[in-house]
Amino acid sequence: MQRRFFGQHYAMAVAAVIFVALLAAAGLRSTPGVLMVPWEQAFGWSRQTISFAAATGIFLFGLTGPFAAAAMQRFGIRATIITALAMMSLSSAASLFMSQSWQLVLTWGVVSGIGSGCVTNVLSATIVNRWFVTNRGLVMGLFAASTSTGTLIFLPVLSAISLDHGWKPVVFCVAAAMALLIPLVFFLLPESPADVGDVP
Repeated sequence: MQRRFFGQHYAMAVAAVIFVALLAAAGLRSTPGVLMVPWEQAFGWSRQTISFAAATGIFLFGLTGPFAAAAMQRFGIRATIITALAMMSLSSAASLFMSQSWQLVLTWGVVSGIGSGCVTNVLSATIVNRWFVTNRGLVMGLFAASTSTGTLIFLPVLSAISLDHGWKPVVFCVAAAMALLIPLVFFLLPESPADVGDVP
């Protein structure tokens, strides 16, 4: 059914889904930079505390890569990405109710760091090697560009929302964006080309 819907080049649909997921993960990782001043004003936390939470997220973002690759091999790409998106969405939503700085570190540092770390270069390489024979460099370049694109798109939009409406609508938008990606991945991302009767 999926192949009939998208025609013979289902790999391009897969590439589009992964591009959007990578873009969203990059946007989530840039969000603490947008909210540093609003959080400081709302809770009275120091910039060192907020920076520590952001740094924790960045550290785990990088550290999670090898473990994410192992999870993709054992549990599948789709299950790993859906779990990662759920972690990012739930941790963002949970931060709406935080009142202490350790909760910021837990939500935007630990949980979102691990979740976003599953949607990174390891995912890109796995998809490219599984779905493409030719043009691998082009597709890998597009995936790499999604990180910069996500930052360029999310930063000004989230900054404008923060200036006009405060930090909570920003967090809600990020959580909703991650949640909306879950059905997209579930329905449009097979484990391999063979699952849709195709070849790489």
